[in-house]
Amino acid sequence: MKTARFVWVLGILGVGCGEPAPTVVTPTPAPPASVPASAVATAPATPSASTAPAPAPSATTAKPSAASGPLLAGAFGDKRYGFAEASSRNGRFVFLRRFQGAQKPTFGQHGESRTPTDLTLFDRVDGRERPIDDLLDVADRRHFLVVEGGALRVLDAETGASIKLDGADMTTDANACLPPRQGAFSGGGKRVGWVTSAGFSVRDLESGATWVVKPNARLWRGWPDDTGKGATLAEVPAGGSDWPHQNTSCACRWCGRFAMSYGMYGWSGPSFAIEHVDDAGARAKADPPKSGARHGPTDAKCTLAPTAGDALEEGPWRWKCP
Repeated sequence: MKTARFVWVLGILGVGCGEPAPTVVTPTPAPPASVPASAVATAPATPSASTAPAPAPSATTAKPSAASGPLLAGAFGDKRYGFAEASSRNGRFVFLRRFQGAQKPTFGQHGESRTPTDLTLFDRVDGRERPIDDLLDVADRRHFLVVEGGALRVLDAETGASIKLDGADMTTDANACLPPRQGAFSGGGKRVGWVTSAGFSVRDLESGATWVVKPNARLWRGWPDDTGKGATLAEVPAGGSDWPHQNTSCACRWCGRFAMSYGMYGWSGPSFAIEHVDDAGARAKADPPKSGARHGPTDAKCTLAPTAGDALEEGPWRWKCP
């Protein structure tokens, strides 16, 4: 699947509002996910940011559902249409987005469908399944940042653990084709960061250490560094209530796989700046990190079937191993 974290490409997204001519992408992969620092308007300067210990942006770890073990060989996901949004490298986790009902869904020009979908996590070690509200990000196909039961969590496919990221700002920004703003992994997948009222909270996935990177203005989004205690922050001027809005005919984050075309028409709403904040609080223009793969064969060369690339699949699904 071609979903990506922010790829803020100037030629695709435009530089601000009201461009005279849209950029049309056809055929489409999943919509672009980021914006280059050079393509944005900078918010007014305010005092420099600094890092500080997190006021316990605590992470509550649930007991692992089961120890890692051999994959179940049976079929799962029922005879429904859908596709795999993500899977873990060990094959334990498979996230299926499936269309409701038995009829084959149809799609509009921009990949939209009138048939509702649901997202389900299948654990192919303990055999359980559970609904997931949204899948935000994937780190090295081991850790998965999700919204589950209204809470922001990190799921670990090696241990089965579920880590609740407390204090997350769950406010959405109405950008249907950008990744949700609540949180993201670092580029190398070593940390997770999430937006809170105190700033951008960061957790090291190995040690469990947490801290907060303080913003200069109103924090829109963030991406933690893999080393040190810095982060890349996207901010808008303080005092407002709106978020930047990507003007696009793209229908949803996964709709690009079924779209014939869509257009990008720049931005509306408040200006924003994307800057890297280092350990000492020094700032420089920056781009968000690129995303890695979300789905593919396992480390043991097992492949998920059926597999239809960016097309519609019809379940049930199963891992096929050498």
